[in-house]
Amino acid sequence: MTALLMHPNDELFFTDLQKEIIAALYEDGRIIYSKIPLWIELGDFNLKDKALIQKAQIGELSFSGETIYCPVLIECSNVQINSKLTLVCLHKGKIFTDSEIAALKEKPVRQLKVFRLGLVQDEGPHAKSISKSVWCKLK
Repeated sequence: MTALLMHPNDELFFTDLQKEIIAALYEDGRIIYSKIPLWIELGDFNLKDKALIQKAQIGELSFSGETIYCPVLIECSNVQINSKLTLVCLHKGKIFTDSEIAALKEKPVRQLKVFRLGLVQDEGPHAKSISKSVWCKLK
């Protein structure tokens, strides 16, 4: 499997957003955790095809049940890849509601211009690593 790894500046933006979400949704009895690493899974994308990528866009916050995520759209010259960037997960407690998430949706859509594509390697049942990566810079 191939993953998109954000530039450190973008990763810092989303790490700060995770903290903001957790602080805004905190309440007694609710256990929320940040999803790390902040990788965007692209499936079986070939690293040699990096030149085909024309656009990498992260959409506004969404949620489903127990996760808060941003939809991700990767446009290539021959295909479109839809994925998601999971930011926060609920471990225990009251599930998220529309009204709670509505206040957090002020963050704009974000374009990724510089990032890495890497091959994900399973190291064990709870460990993954990047075995090979290439940098991409979009115009």
